[in-house]
Amino acid sequence: MTPSDSSSTLFEDREFDFLKTEPVRRSTSLKTYKTPPGTPHKKKAVRFADALGLDLESVRHILKGDDPPNVPKSAMRDLKVGLEEEHRTEGTKYLTACFSQPGSQPNFISRVAEGKISLDNCLVDGKEMTISGSIRVANIGFHKKVIVRYTINNWLTFEDICASYVQNSNDGATDRFSFTIIVPQYFSVGSRLQFALMYSTNGATYWDNNYGHNYNIECYAKAVPINQSDNSWIHFL
Repeated sequence: MTPSDSSSTLFEDREFDFLKTEPVRRSTSLKTYKTPPGTPHKKKAVRFADALGLDLESVRHILKGDDPPNVPKSAMRDLKVGLEEEHRTEGTKYLTACFSQPGSQPNFISRVAEGKISLDNCLVDGKEMTISGSIRVANIGFHKKVIVRYTINNWLTFEDICASYVQNSNDGATDRFSFTIIVPQYFSVGSRLQFALMYSTNGATYWDNNYGHNYNIECYAKAVPINQSDNSWIHFL
């Protein structure tokens, strides 16, 4: 037998042994996903948060970085209209004079003759926040100066304004002057403005302070019902 014949016989024997080899069996150590019969099952248990000492609800705080809810403009239209109506009607300020008009009194002429100066009439405008009036003074001198002195803090401080002469107002015995006080916008409900009048002529000074009581103007608020539209839901709040 030659070497080549020996090699061929050996190769054939190995090929024959390979064909007789049994298939590879699965190792018993490998696990399967099937549960063997008879294996007991564990029942699921439901436990609530309060049984574990936890809160049943959670509260979320909206921080600065959170996006606000998107509310449609149509949902706020009636609310906006209702609030504007409330601001326009409820609590509107108005001014009132806390004294009778001196010029309408039967003793007005004698009052001017005796005191040399007297308030004639006074008009207040709560919308424009102004106080306007006219003054009568005795015609006892050619050069006349009439001052209106007023305060809004009970005379802690005061302001003086000059009254203006009313042309062609002389009736022989008296002359007329007019004035306007512009009330500051911060003059709030419950505030009081007081004023008195001063007349200087021929080196003498005369005062009209309403017989020691001053002329008082007070600020109030109107109690006007709010007119709400039928389709407004603000009254449900």
